[in-house]
Amino acid sequence: MKMILGGKWIAQLIICCLVVSAAISQESNQKFTEFKSLTKRVYHYTKVEFITPEGEFNDAICTLVIPELKEDSPPFVAIYYKRDNSDWFTESLYRKRVRYSFKNGVIKLDRSNFWDWYEVNEIKVVVIY
Repeated sequence: MKMILGGKWIAQLIICCLVVSAAISQESNQKFTEFKSLTKRVYHYTKVEFITPEGEFNDAICTLVIPELKEDSPPFVAIYYKRDNSDWFTESLYRKRVRYSFKNGVIKLDRSNFWDWYEVNEIKVVVIY
């Protein structure tokens, strides 16, 4: 008898959880906007491009001109790095956020995003807008 009551209780608990879960799922689905017309740009730089002939960091890669970028729609920006004999990795491995500003179709990446540039062989900057 205890097993039957326990089984009924568990069944009721599962049904209750499913109902609550469905309600939460439906509510969270109403809180997003889907954009089907996004553009993705990938800027790829090798060591030859982000290091000047004098051996300094080339600040020119910190400015990305995207004329169709709109002020009221902030872009998503991610930076990926690759060292010798390694896979691509991103700044999130170091719990660091990409620092940038944007205005009038120009994204200015903060130089601090490239803190270990001298150890990197390739850099990819991904911009989704």
